[in-house]
Amino acid sequence: MALIDTHAHVQMRQFSGDRSAVIARAFADGVARMVTPGIDVPTSRDAIALAAAYPGRIYAAVGTHPHDATTLTDEALAEQHTLAREPGVVAIGEIGLDYYRDLSPRDVQRRALVAQFGLARELDLPIILHNRESHADMISLLRSDGVGLRGVFHCFIGDIAIARDALDLGMYLSFAGPLTFPKNTELAEVAAWAPLDRILVETDCPYLTPIPFRGKRNEPRHVTLVARRLAELRSLRFEDAVAATERNAEALFRLPTLAQAADAPTPTSPTPTNPENGA
Repeated sequence: MALIDTHAHVQMRQFSGDRSAVIARAFADGVARMVTPGIDVPTSRDAIALAAAYPGRIYAAVGTHPHDATTLTDEALAEQHTLAREPGVVAIGEIGLDYYRDLSPRDVQRRALVAQFGLARELDLPIILHNRESHADMISLLRSDGVGLRGVFHCFIGDIAIARDALDLGMYLSFAGPLTFPKNTELAEVAAWAPLDRILVETDCPYLTPIPFRGKRNEPRHVTLVARRLAELRSLRFEDAVAATERNAEALFRLPTLAQAADAPTPTSPTPTNPENGA
């Protein structure tokens, strides 16, 4: 039984000065594994480099974030296809829609999302979804173009009605630092209500730092705080919440158990080459 941070951007530039130390702190604090999603081709490459450096401990996801949807050319999509077949890649992500910042035109976001649905289907990989103020279009596209895909609404924000839409499509819900914010009462209700076998925990580091470290750079080790809040809301022992979310992450991402991964080579120093801006 050990924590899995299912969404940790440890390849990003915010960790360029102390990445190895951040990862070591997470492992020392009980975070046994993490999934590192890309937001474009360069950061997807860097995630794969980390997965190679920490086999069985860090896994990669390959994807183009909606903020960067204009970069998903045919050539970039072809490169993502190649990268997604590398060892250690367990998902297509971070992909989705973001109508809050609108850093890429909405029609471009939608086309990029559907294209990456196709990649996930072809390679039989789950999707990691970013969904900000875009719920109606997200659900519509999942129903029209994402039928049969499995995946997770990462850093879930919303009420029970929104959660039910995602769950009805077979998706998981992942909770991050906002679950620890006192004002998020609707989110707390969702975390208490959602089926135990359909929930995950994450940090989305370096963003969305949980209380009591809010305002500082987030790190994978802080996923412990999210898991403790989840356990509290569900009246579970912390150990039971950890065990449940670990099982769920292993199921969604088809991860080997820790025992199965024990024979992996000893981790070496990570060598990400070009970490860029976060998502």
